[in-house]
Amino acid sequence: LNSCLGKMQPGEKRLARRLEALLEDDYLCWYELPVGKRQRHTDFIILHPGRGLLLLEVKDWKVDTIQSIDPVSVTLLTNRGVVTSGNPLEQARQCTYQLINQLEKDPQLVRHSGRYQGRLAFPYGYGVVLPNITRTQFDTNGLGEVLPEHQVICRDEMTESAEAEAFQKRLWDMFNVGFNCQLTLPQIDRV
Repeated sequence: LNSCLGKMQPGEKRLARRLEALLEDDYLCWYELPVGKRQRHTDFIILHPGRGLLLLEVKDWKVDTIQSIDPVSVTLLTNRGVVTSGNPLEQARQCTYQLINQLEKDPQLVRHSGRYQGRLAFPYGYGVVLPNITRTQFDTNGLGEVLPEHQVICRDEMTESAEAEAFQKRLWDMFNVGFNCQLTLPQIDRV
Protein backbone atom coordinates (compact mmCIF):
# COMPACT_ATOMS: atom_id res chain seq x y z
CA LEU A 1 0.00 0.00 0.00
CA ASN A 2 2.72 2.48 0.92
CA SER A 3 4.30 2.19 -2.53
CA CYS A 4 1.02 3.26 -4.19
CA LEU A 5 -0.31 6.00 -1.90
CA GLY A 6 1.68 8.78 -3.60
CA LYS A 7 -0.03 8.05 -6.95
CA MET A 8 -3.57 7.76 -5.59
CA GLN A 9 -6.39 10.28 -5.61
CA PRO A 10 -8.01 10.94 -2.19
CA GLY A 11 -10.92 8.53 -2.76
CA GLU A 12 -8.56 5.81 -3.97
CA LYS A 13 -6.46 6.26 -0.82
CA ARG A 14 -9.56 5.95 1.32
CA LEU A 15 -10.66 2.78 -0.44
CA ALA A 16 -7.15 1.32 -0.27
CA ARG A 17 -7.07 1.87 3.48
CA ARG A 18 -10.51 0.27 3.85
CA LEU A 19 -9.39 -2.73 1.78
CA GLU A 20 -6.27 -3.09 3.91
CA ALA A 21 -8.24 -2.82 7.16
CA LEU A 22 -11.34 -4.84 6.26
CA LEU A 23 -10.09 -7.71 4.09
CA GLU A 24 -8.35 -10.80 5.41
CA ASP A 25 -4.85 -11.86 4.40
CA ASP A 26 -6.08 -14.28 1.70
CA TYR A 27 -7.22 -11.38 -0.49
CA LEU A 28 -4.86 -10.04 -3.15
CA CYS A 29 -5.24 -6.44 -4.38
CA TRP A 30 -3.64 -4.62 -7.28
CA TYR A 31 -3.76 -0.91 -8.05
CA GLU A 32 -3.72 0.67 -11.55
CA LEU A 33 -2.77 -2.51 -13.34
CA PRO A 34 -2.78 -2.33 -17.18
CA VAL A 35 -5.29 -4.75 -18.70
CA GLY A 36 -5.65 -6.12 -22.21
CA LYS A 37 -4.21 -5.15 -25.58
CA ARG A 38 -5.40 -1.56 -25.25
CA GLN A 39 -3.65 -1.30 -21.86
CA ARG A 40 -6.71 0.06 -20.07
CA HIS A 41 -6.26 0.66 -16.37
CA THR A 42 -8.76 -0.11 -13.69
CA ASP A 43 -8.26 1.41 -10.26
CA PHE A 44 -8.37 -1.79 -8.19
CA ILE A 45 -8.40 -5.50 -8.91
CA ILE A 46 -9.25 -7.77 -5.99
CA LEU A 47 -8.81 -11.54 -5.99
CA HIS A 48 -10.09 -13.96 -3.36
CA PRO A 49 -9.47 -17.71 -3.76
CA GLY A 50 -13.01 -18.61 -2.72
CA ARG A 51 -14.88 -15.68 -4.25
CA GLY A 52 -13.20 -14.79 -7.53
CA LEU A 53 -12.05 -11.60 -9.22
CA LEU A 54 -13.48 -8.09 -8.77
CA LEU A 55 -12.53 -4.90 -10.65
CA LEU A 56 -13.35 -1.49 -9.16
CA GLU A 57 -13.36 1.98 -10.64
CA VAL A 58 -13.16 4.83 -8.08
CA LYS A 59 -14.58 8.28 -8.81
CA ASP A 60 -14.01 11.24 -6.46
CA TRP A 61 -17.09 13.03 -7.73
CA LYS A 62 -19.42 15.09 -5.60
CA VAL A 63 -23.11 14.84 -6.32
CA ASP A 64 -23.40 18.53 -7.27
CA THR A 65 -20.66 18.22 -9.93
CA ILE A 66 -22.56 15.57 -11.92
CA GLN A 67 -24.39 17.41 -14.69
CA SER A 68 -25.72 14.30 -16.41
CA ILE A 69 -25.05 10.58 -16.57
CA ASP A 70 -26.20 7.85 -18.92
CA PRO A 71 -25.06 4.27 -19.59
CA VAL A 72 -22.22 5.45 -21.84
CA SER A 73 -21.00 8.80 -20.50
CA VAL A 74 -21.05 11.30 -17.68
CA THR A 75 -20.84 15.08 -17.87
CA LEU A 76 -19.14 16.76 -14.92
CA LEU A 77 -18.58 20.33 -13.80
CA THR A 78 -14.85 20.54 -12.96
CA ASN A 79 -12.15 23.16 -12.34
CA ARG A 80 -11.49 22.98 -16.11
CA GLY A 81 -15.15 23.57 -16.96
CA VAL A 82 -17.66 21.03 -18.20
CA VAL A 83 -16.02 17.70 -19.04
CA THR A 84 -17.53 14.57 -20.56
CA SER A 85 -15.99 11.19 -19.86
CA GLY A 86 -16.98 7.55 -19.93
CA ASN A 87 -19.48 6.06 -17.52
CA PRO A 88 -17.31 4.47 -14.78
CA LEU A 89 -19.36 1.29 -14.66
CA GLU A 90 -18.90 0.86 -18.40
CA GLN A 91 -15.16 1.51 -17.95
CA ALA A 92 -14.99 -1.19 -15.26
CA ARG A 93 -17.05 -3.57 -17.43
CA GLN A 94 -14.76 -3.12 -20.44
CA CYS A 95 -11.63 -3.66 -18.33
CA THR A 96 -13.21 -6.74 -16.76
CA TYR A 97 -13.98 -8.35 -20.09
CA GLN A 98 -10.54 -7.54 -21.48
CA LEU A 99 -8.99 -9.19 -18.42
CA ILE A 100 -11.33 -12.20 -18.60
CA ASN A 101 -10.52 -12.70 -22.30
CA GLN A 102 -6.83 -12.63 -21.42
CA LEU A 103 -7.22 -15.07 -18.49
CA GLU A 104 -9.37 -17.50 -20.50
CA LYS A 105 -6.37 -18.13 -22.77
CA ASP A 106 -4.66 -19.87 -19.84
CA PRO A 107 -5.64 -23.57 -19.66
CA GLN A 108 -5.01 -23.62 -15.90
CA LEU A 109 -7.73 -21.02 -15.29
CA VAL A 110 -10.63 -22.43 -17.31
CA ARG A 111 -13.15 -25.25 -16.96
CA HIS A 112 -12.17 -28.31 -18.94
CA SER A 113 -15.57 -29.95 -19.39
CA GLY A 114 -19.28 -29.38 -19.18
CA ARG A 115 -21.53 -26.59 -20.25
CA TYR A 116 -18.99 -23.87 -19.40
CA GLN A 117 -15.95 -25.54 -20.93
CA GLY A 118 -13.31 -22.98 -21.84
CA ARG A 119 -14.80 -20.36 -19.50
CA LEU A 120 -13.11 -19.09 -16.35
CA ALA A 121 -13.12 -21.51 -13.43
CA PHE A 122 -13.99 -18.71 -11.02
CA PRO A 123 -16.57 -15.90 -10.89
CA TYR A 124 -15.84 -12.26 -11.65
CA GLY A 125 -17.53 -8.94 -11.15
CA TYR A 126 -17.04 -5.21 -11.42
CA GLY A 127 -18.29 -2.06 -9.77
CA VAL A 128 -17.86 1.60 -8.90
CA VAL A 129 -16.81 3.28 -5.67
CA LEU A 130 -18.11 6.81 -4.99
CA PRO A 131 -16.18 7.94 -1.88
CA ASN A 132 -17.75 11.44 -1.78
CA ILE A 133 -21.40 10.51 -2.35
CA THR A 134 -23.59 8.99 0.37
CA ARG A 135 -26.14 6.28 -0.36
CA THR A 136 -28.92 8.80 0.34
CA GLN A 137 -27.46 11.26 -2.18
CA PHE A 138 -27.05 8.39 -4.65
CA ASP A 139 -30.71 7.42 -4.25
CA THR A 140 -32.25 10.91 -4.17
CA ASN A 141 -30.35 12.08 -7.27
CA GLY A 142 -31.43 9.12 -9.39
CA LEU A 143 -27.93 7.72 -9.91
CA GLY A 144 -29.35 4.23 -9.37
CA GLU A 145 -31.21 4.56 -12.67
CA VAL A 146 -27.84 4.38 -14.46
CA LEU A 147 -25.53 2.71 -11.92
CA PRO A 148 -27.19 -0.39 -10.42
CA GLU A 149 -27.20 -0.06 -6.63
CA HIS A 150 -25.58 -3.46 -6.06
CA GLN A 151 -22.57 -2.42 -8.16
CA VAL A 152 -21.81 0.76 -6.21
CA ILE A 153 -20.16 1.45 -2.85
CA CYS A 154 -20.91 4.89 -1.41
CA ARG A 155 -19.11 7.07 1.15
CA ASP A 156 -21.11 5.92 4.16
CA GLU A 157 -20.47 2.25 3.32
CA MET A 158 -16.69 2.60 3.58
CA THR A 159 -16.20 4.60 6.77
CA GLU A 160 -13.59 3.73 9.38
CA SER A 161 -16.39 2.33 11.53
CA ALA A 162 -17.62 0.02 8.74
CA GLU A 163 -17.81 -3.61 9.75
CA ALA A 164 -15.61 -5.98 7.76
CA GLU A 165 -18.47 -8.38 7.04
CA ALA A 166 -20.82 -5.65 5.75
CA PHE A 167 -18.06 -4.11 3.61
CA GLN A 168 -17.12 -7.47 2.09
CA LYS A 169 -20.80 -8.21 1.39
CA ARG A 170 -21.01 -4.95 -0.58
CA LEU A 171 -17.99 -6.04 -2.62
CA TRP A 172 -19.27 -9.52 -3.39
CA ASP A 173 -22.80 -8.33 -4.14
CA MET A 174 -21.23 -6.71 -7.24
CA PHE A 175 -21.04 -10.12 -8.89
CA ASN A 176 -23.86 -10.68 -11.37
CA VAL A 177 -23.12 -14.41 -11.40
CA GLY A 178 -21.62 -16.36 -8.55
CA PHE A 179 -20.70 -19.98 -8.02
CA ASN A 180 -18.51 -21.97 -5.66
CA CYS A 181 -14.84 -21.95 -6.44
CA GLN A 182 -11.59 -22.53 -4.64
CA LEU A 183 -8.56 -21.34 -6.53
CA THR A 184 -5.40 -23.34 -5.96
CA LEU A 185 -2.06 -21.68 -5.24
CA PRO A 186 -0.84 -22.40 -8.81
CA GLN A 187 -4.02 -20.81 -10.20
CA ILE A 188 -3.59 -17.75 -7.98
CA ASP A 189 -0.01 -17.44 -9.21
CA ARG A 190 -1.23 -17.65 -12.82
CA VAL A 191 -3.73 -14.83 -12.25
